[in-house]
Amino acid sequence: MQLRAKHADDFPEINFIPLIDVLLVIVIFLAVSTTFTQERALDVSLPQAQSAVEISGSISITIAADGQIAVDQRVLESTDVLAIAAALTAAVAQNGSGPEKMVVIRADANATHQTVITAMQAARLAGLNKISLAAQVAD
Repeated sequence: MQLRAKHADDFPEINFIPLIDVLLVIVIFLAVSTTFTQERALDVSLPQAQSAVEISGSISITIAADGQIAVDQRVLESTDVLAIAAALTAAVAQNGSGPEKMVVIRADANATHQTVITAMQAARLAGLNKISLAAQVAD
């Protein structure tokens, strides 16, 4: 026995509000639990300074205390001037910028002065004239 006649607009409804609520909670959880850390190729202890200026969009040369060198987080096999210059040239080509790009040398406080000078010579050979030395703010 049929009490009600079927109409053309009697389609099942899908309620999207609970789905949106669950997805919003997941997005908030992921945003809160994500850590934004910058990993380093070499572990260095920078020398102390009184003030700091952050330079974004630069090419970094990291020099460890034992003389290892990394260019933009890639550890180099050889630490001679030509190998560092080739790595810098490849980094400039990969970033798509020219000689106006800033090179930041992040040398360990116990790194030799010769290693820093070698990195500066390599930057000049690669055609990069803007060089900066990184330090950490003293406590």
